[in-house]
Amino acid sequence: MKSKLIVMIAFFISTGISAQQKQESIPNVSGGKIERIENFKSDFIPPRNIDVWLPEGYSASKKYAVVYMHDGQMLFDSTKTWNKKEWKVDEVFSQLIKDKKIDECIVVAIWNNDADRISEYFPTKIFEQLEPGTRKKVSEKYCNGKSANGDNYLKFLVFELKPYIDRNFATKTEKEHTFMMGSSMGGLISIYAISEYPNVFGGVACMSTAWLSSNEPNYEIPAAAFEYLKKNLPLPFEHKIYFDYGTGESDKDYELTQSFVDLISKGKGYGDYNYLSKVFDKDEHNEVAWSKRLHFPVKFLMSKVQPQKPVSGKIDLYENFPSKFISERDVEVWLPEGFNLKKKYDVLYMHDGQMLFDANTTWNHQSWDVDDVAAQLLKQGKIKDLIIVGISNGGKTRHSDYFPQKPFESMTQQQKDTVIKKLKGNGNNDITFKPNSDNYLKFMVLELKPFIDKKYPVYKGSNHTFIAGSSMGGLISMYAICEYPNIFGGAACLSTHWPGIFAIENNPIPDAFVSYLKTNFPNPENHKFYFDYGDQTLDALYPPLQKKVDEVMKAKGFTDNNWITKFYPGQDHSEKSWNSRFNIPLEFLLKK
Repeated sequence: MKSKLIVMIAFFISTGISAQQKQESIPNVSGGKIERIENFKSDFIPPRNIDVWLPEGYSASKKYAVVYMHDGQMLFDSTKTWNKKEWKVDEVFSQLIKDKKIDECIVVAIWNNDADRISEYFPTKIFEQLEPGTRKKVSEKYCNGKSANGDNYLKFLVFELKPYIDRNFATKTEKEHTFMMGSSMGGLISIYAISEYPNVFGGVACMSTAWLSSNEPNYEIPAAAFEYLKKNLPLPFEHKIYFDYGTGESDKDYELTQSFVDLISKGKGYGDYNYLSKVFDKDEHNEVAWSKRLHFPVKFLMSKVQPQKPVSGKIDLYENFPSKFISERDVEVWLPEGFNLKKKYDVLYMHDGQMLFDANTTWNHQSWDVDDVAAQLLKQGKIKDLIIVGISNGGKTRHSDYFPQKPFESMTQQQKDTVIKKLKGNGNNDITFKPNSDNYLKFMVLELKPFIDKKYPVYKGSNHTFIAGSSMGGLISMYAICEYPNIFGGAACLSTHWPGIFAIENNPIPDAFVSYLKTNFPNPENHKFYFDYGDQTLDALYPPLQKKVDEVMKAKGFTDNNWITKFYPGQDHSEKSWNSRFNIPLEFLLKK
């Protein structure tokens, strides 16, 4: 055991070469280029070199995601590393970009500080949970007699390095475009980083994470890590986590510890779409092994959304459709089989466009399959000829884009504060909620619809123009037809999220919606509404709220001819459920 411990200590210490020794050795790369920031100074840790890898064709006029990586001197060029091994970061990232598996990005390689490497990468809060005797032992054997310094290392990264990178390079600054990767102790500090700063990092890759479970006592450090992660692992909302290890020398000791970490993560709500834990047979604890499998975490964290492929008809994709009112987003226009420029078509606008056509491209591997549903109804002659315009949501801005603005603004400040607080408690801690739906509708009505009307042979009147969505997309569909009754003649609102937030108790939103509808529902003589709901998962909140809306519908004069509200017992809040019943609102709105 002692000999094994000595080998591990030697490995952990030897992975670093001081910045002072290598100041003039800028790595050679096979793709892209490196800009060196020498001896970057910090108020929290000693200075060190930073190597910034820029992809081929880097342009200050674009914006790039950023990956922060530890042990920066080991990433690019084996001729300049202590063990003549490297991660091949430039080769791996360049190939993935070339193959269009990921978007172009920047890699910020942070050099380690040689003898202080383990101290800086050791999470402070995990270290502080250890018994005094264990802390002393860890300090003496690994940290040159120092305590863990992970908190200061992350302060340097978050408060000094990231702001510098964002100022001096063309970066996307939001957490969904900010990632961290590392191996061994670099893996440990990475999972600590996303736990301590969940509003800064959207995803981390922790390769061969050094849980130190083979060190005596071999349970205290992993046990402290378990306790920390149970309390501090970030909510799965807008986060991705990757772990791996090999079964070769050194790595094989992590199997048991990693299995417990996987259980903790699953218990926190992580699923296949945002959590991946892999095992690599016979892989050892070194840069060669990490380079061979680096593409797995990179693709998992940063995978480029692939174009949706319809089963029937075809899709015209307009990437990053520009707008003066909202963030740019993809727009996909589905055209039915036999689409003919000499004909005229009705138009159905749908929200959450990335979830509509192809389950192979969606985050949860479900989709509405609207092309299948529409094609079948067209074949049966049940609906009028139409095209479907799928508008991708804005990701982080989805809730604010879809939340009806005027009902929110009608509430008292105390009520607004309640809503804002509730939304922050559901993973939106880095924003102050403010609806932007009026601008979203301006984008649709003043920018997107004119484009569609000019590009495609469509009827332009409200009696041929419809809107549909589910959950928050149901809310914005309801709001759209109320705000623009001369544009939209019908709305399908599936599993409409009447609570607006994720609770009913002490929630002022539903009453605000009802009050708004009492004065803003359009004329029933030339407008149609479809509402529905299930009773499972999130849909279980909706039955009593939908009944209040139904009462308003009756009072406004809506009848069976222009209004449907349907209840689907046993159905939940998912694309699978919406697909199973989408034919009903589609036929109702566009019946021949």
